[in-house]
Amino acid sequence: MVDYILRRIRDQIKNAPDAPALVSEAGVTCFAELGQRCEAFRRSLADVEPGPLLVVGHKEHDCVAAMLACAVSGRPFVFVDRSNPVQRIERIAAIAGARHAFVACSGVDLTSLVQIAGNALAETGAADLPIPTVDGNVLFYIVFTSGSTGQPKGVAVSRGNFAAFDSWYGPMLKQHAGRGAHVNHASLAFDMGMLDLWPALANGVPVIMLDHRNNVLARNNLRLLAENGATTPASWFSTPSLLQIMCMDKNFNGHTFPELGCIFVGGEVVQKSLVRDLWQRFPAAKLCHAYGPTEVTCVTHAKILDDDDLESGDLLPLGPALAPSTMRILCPDGSEARRGEPGEVELSGPQVAQGYLPVDHPRNCAFGSARGLRTYMTGDLGFIDESGSLTLLGRVDRQIKWNGNRIELDEVERAAYDLPYTSQAACVPVLEDGRVTNVVLFVKLKSGQSAARSRIIEDMRLALPETMIPRDVRTVESFVLTTNGKIDVACMLAQRVPEVASPELCKPLTSSETDLVAAPSEIP
Repeated sequence: MVDYILRRIRDQIKNAPDAPALVSEAGVTCFAELGQRCEAFRRSLADVEPGPLLVVGHKEHDCVAAMLACAVSGRPFVFVDRSNPVQRIERIAAIAGARHAFVACSGVDLTSLVQIAGNALAETGAADLPIPTVDGNVLFYIVFTSGSTGQPKGVAVSRGNFAAFDSWYGPMLKQHAGRGAHVNHASLAFDMGMLDLWPALANGVPVIMLDHRNNVLARNNLRLLAENGATTPASWFSTPSLLQIMCMDKNFNGHTFPELGCIFVGGEVVQKSLVRDLWQRFPAAKLCHAYGPTEVTCVTHAKILDDDDLESGDLLPLGPALAPSTMRILCPDGSEARRGEPGEVELSGPQVAQGYLPVDHPRNCAFGSARGLRTYMTGDLGFIDESGSLTLLGRVDRQIKWNGNRIELDEVERAAYDLPYTSQAACVPVLEDGRVTNVVLFVKLKSGQSAARSRIIEDMRLALPETMIPRDVRTVESFVLTTNGKIDVACMLAQRVPEVASPELCKPLTSSETDLVAAPSEIP
């Protein structure tokens, strides 16, 4: 159970007190200091009524200490990034049933909760950290995501769920990355932040926490990674969007970071061009293609890629589900699909979370049971090949109806990515009252390349039927990322619309527009 993870962290506090545990722009916290702050929080929680604790901040080291104190006390925690408005934070607290909060930053006044002041906690000496045995069904943490209604919904992850995940991920991380630092870029409010923290600390590995304000500033991240004076990165888990931004800096390579031997990439579609670039930069590193919904505790698939994976098919494989998780591909009628036949991915096993909060959330219908196991219908489309490896095709809800035609947005993105001058692409629908009123294709061109909208549209005709090609094509200098390193679609849609993005773009190309297709000389 999670108790085993916590005991290993306590062992590090006792046996390697001076070793770095947390590294950020704020400095370095060693294991002894982390243990002392955790003990101070643990003692303060003894007088607090049972229930989840809300932790508000970003990458403050005291946030980690507060969450660790909750864990050793058998109390769930809910981390909320400080970037959220107060009204949303208080709404999350209400849904989770949290009445107390630790706020690690200024400017957040939660009038509906009792706040625990970190600077008022009594200092302790050496941390004892008694770790009682806690039932695996007790919640470990609650992660909140945006629901389809616009209201946050919580994913309740038990101690048993996370222990099942760590049973394979912790050893895998240790085997392929050794004892160098693990890089965390995601907000701690997401499951990717949780998988960055606890397995690494339990392995005695320091965690380098990147500030989300540097998500689009590769140089600032590189400076912290290379010049923190405490450790050097050995493992990394992030979205492909974040890695693509890091690759914009020539110093992101194996010469600068010779110990970076394991890179996990997931959370979004991973393009083969990114894999080739990473291999060129880090020829000795293992690249793990990862997949897993928050609802199934972080990750269920992590395939170490090889040359053959880049040669076969258009999409990268994910390998089989890693024990103790299992998977099936289900047809719309509920029957199991044959090998190679697409359908919705169902995941099952002890990593499947306890459901959504509030408990009456309509999406709780996605959780169920079969063959004596908890199951979750992911909403992801995919197929299993003859070797048992999963390949994802997109989202069930990424299919839209536009001008009477059904369009797979993921297929449009793949076609845009295949263009020789494209670095990044994202295809998103614009909705009004639940109806699709426009489809926008954002394209970031490779350095030194140029392409007119008409050229992009014409080139996509080689891969897509006319009805699937967006007319609203916007080239951007950079993609805006969320605190979790994924593309912030809402923010990009809210940006100033270029002159070419007019209602006329929703109509098919005319013959005169076709004649204006850019000449090949526009693409250096």
